[in-house]
Amino acid sequence: MSEHSAAFDHLIHWVDDLEAARSAYDEAGFPIQATLTMPGFRNAAWGVDDERYVELATVDDWEAVASSKYAAGLQVLRPAIESRPASGLVTFAVDVPDVRATAARLREAGHDVAEVEVRFEERNAGFVEVFVLDLPSYFPFFISYDPPRAEIGRMRAEYRAAEGITFDGRPELTALLVRSNAPEADARRLAELTGCDVHGLTVALPGAEVRFQKGTPAGLYGIAVHGLDPATAPGEVAGMTVHAEA
Repeated sequence: MSEHSAAFDHLIHWVDDLEAARSAYDEAGFPIQATLTMPGFRNAAWGVDDERYVELATVDDWEAVASSKYAAGLQVLRPAIESRPASGLVTFAVDVPDVRATAARLREAGHDVAEVEVRFEERNAGFVEVFVLDLPSYFPFFISYDPPRAEIGRMRAEYRAAEGITFDGRPELTALLVRSNAPEADARRLAELTGCDVHGLTVALPGAEVRFQKGTPAGLYGIAVHGLDPATAPGEVAGMTVHAEA
């Protein structure tokens, strides 16, 4: 597999009240599970499937975060977090087979990038993130897992099978929605960044296409999903627009 192979991994939804956001997701039909707590930082997730998810995240104490494993990545995202409303979408991650190679490719193309590694020694696992610092936060960062995401997904599927847990009836995430002052140019730029095809204002990112539209403020603002009744689905969840598609 080429290092250019890319797929949607997760979307970061920053919230000011994690418990209220969890309740709103559950009520909307997006089942939430708690994931982890670190110094100053808490999150939870809607598991779309065994590989993709939407992360709900909040920081209670930025000073405490400095001692957390996530400190470096959160500091990169902090300007985007603080420039958004109290609750809203910040950015998203794209899984690639070799994120170090992706970083090298981006540097060769003239981009300013930051590499952040997180290890969980007790599990002999971790991940590396690559942030593109000279692009707006509605462009993604890149991630590779150790073990690889496909292997992690298989382990999750095996666990679900053993526990009798299914994804039956869960909504399917189909697209990320982005406003931009220059949607055509941004769609082309994202396609070049990820190695994906672009069709007009839509980038065909596997796992969740990215749809641009002209508008302000620029940034990620919502998702499109299948599996919810458009007549009864909420139009907004914790500051995130939800488009239910038949």
